[in-house]
Amino acid sequence: MSLYESNPPTLKQSFVCHVDMLGYSQLCESAIKSNASNEFLNKIRTALNNAYTRVRERSRVFSNQNLFEIKVFTDNIVLGYPIEHFEQTQGEGELGHIFDVFSEFQLGLAMEGFLVRGGIAFGQHYMDEEIVFGDALIEAVKQDKNGGAPKVSLAPSVVTILQRQLGFYSDLSWAPQSYDLLQDFDGSVFINYLKNAFIAFPDDSIFFDVFEKHKETLVTGLSEFRGIPSVKAKYEWAARYHNSVIDNFLRDHPISTSPDADEVYAAAVIEAQQLQDYRIDIESFAAVPGQLTLQPIRPQPRA
Repeated sequence: MSLYESNPPTLKQSFVCHVDMLGYSQLCESAIKSNASNEFLNKIRTALNNAYTRVRERSRVFSNQNLFEIKVFTDNIVLGYPIEHFEQTQGEGELGHIFDVFSEFQLGLAMEGFLVRGGIAFGQHYMDEEIVFGDALIEAVKQDKNGGAPKVSLAPSVVTILQRQLGFYSDLSWAPQSYDLLQDFDGSVFINYLKNAFIAFPDDSIFFDVFEKHKETLVTGLSEFRGIPSVKAKYEWAARYHNSVIDNFLRDHPISTSPDADEVYAAAVIEAQQLQDYRIDIESFAAVPGQLTLQPIRPQPRA
């Protein structure tokens, strides 16, 4: 039974997230033109199937009752998360769950070579098997369709709620949101999906393969779309995000010179220096003027 099912249908106060794949149409056209349709179809089908399956798994509690509803169409996913007792909690647990779900979703697809973009909003919402409706959906889609960078960002309605949630903590460093989110230079707040690479640190190793595969995806995009500035700019943003996560982590975890330093932590920090090997040289993909390559048109001999 749907969390939104009622007779007559009724809107519910909800968090809504809309996410789609960056440049999906271009990827399809490229595959078709290069006679690689079946290869691309199998790759995208596997990647999306794995991603959507994991979201569905994360939607269920031990009683097998859904915590949120999702609707999927090809590379688009809409999540509706109805909130009860909002005034008491400001939906902190539910919003944090969304951050976790889409952090995993975004990272999984990025490691398979696909970037996504999306928005999270708060408002009135309804969804069933045939319809999705409400002001929260409209705001989430607008946030997603702003043509910006490949990030899942918070719409203004959620930023206000986030500020109230942060007010629960006397020190922002104690707030889990400070770990889940980052703020861009334009003020937008977005999910920090690369944080998942550090979940075992310092008791266990950083997941370096995350940075390796993420770098691979971005370097491929920077190279393939070198001649399309509007698309290349999005990969450049993702590469700067990638590098900033590495740089900030190394800055916050310097190698200790103290003889009293915890041995396990000290060893983990030394191993973490390998992250420098996964930085992306963005400038090497800069479009620079080159020699003239125009084919000359020879004058036709007069009759």
